[in-house]
Amino acid sequence: MVKSFRNEIVGVCRFSYLGDGGFEVSKKQKKEEKLAEVLYDQQRMNRRFAFFEKICVPSLAAQTDQSFRLVVLVGTSMPLRFRRRLKTLAEDHPFLQIVALEPYGPLSATKRAYRRGLPDGADFMTGFRIDDDDAVAIDYIEKTRAYADQMITNGWADENNPVVIAFHRGIYWDMNDQEDPFYDFREIGPLGLASAMVTKPDDHSNMFRWNHRRVGAHARMWTDPNDQMFVRTLHHHNDSDRSIPPGAEPITKWDAKEILRSRFGLDPDEVLPLMWRKFKGEKEAGKTE
Repeated sequence: MVKSFRNEIVGVCRFSYLGDGGFEVSKKQKKEEKLAEVLYDQQRMNRRFAFFEKICVPSLAAQTDQSFRLVVLVGTSMPLRFRRRLKTLAEDHPFLQIVALEPYGPLSATKRAYRRGLPDGADFMTGFRIDDDDAVAIDYIEKTRAYADQMITNGWADENNPVVIAFHRGIYWDMNDQEDPFYDFREIGPLGLASAMVTKPDDHSNMFRWNHRRVGAHARMWTDPNDQMFVRTLHHHNDSDRSIPPGAEPITKWDAKEILRSRFGLDPDEVLPLMWRKFKGEKEAGKTE
């Protein structure tokens, strides 16, 4: 039994990171200059910032436990105007740390990002991942820390055995469906979202190493299907192929607004217009802002 240790919580969000693989767009665009042209298109970046600033960051800013860090991983090729905007956001939210890296593969880049974000003197790191268009419940850090510390104390997490702590009930938000956009769903296994891996600081494993469907084959698992712990958005611009899972239970808009506010620290008046907001260059359809 481990009686005394320091466990630091660090998250990584790849924010339009120009790396070697890891995203569908990077698989389709092999040449770096072409990939940069796609990633840093002004219309696309306006959309990514809107999601990040109104969904992801507010949910983290509302955490009941503020002792964590989120590394926002960007490429050194990101234009300065976007990096300045992120810097301004970090000045308002001390938990944000902007890290710019050269193009690396997904695991190599995220290993470097976690190390940049990890404070000196940590005995363990609990590393989570989040996309710029998703959110976690306001007690996510608090609960993750409690369970991670318990795993370490009991000897379940050590230098030879990483442990994944996964919350796999959450809200699916279909931004393409303005009539019935919200659903409650319990995943059979963990997602990358609302999951964290407890490791020693120099471990080669993190939540980006394996597909979330396979992580249970490589790491010890602690899972909780009870509380609503994440918001996963679906829209035309997802990098991955997301859809409403079979068996998901619809949530009325009225109830969803309260859940967004009370469980995720989101302002419905700010986030709901993202469903019909049109960015420069997009064709108008349906409601207008």
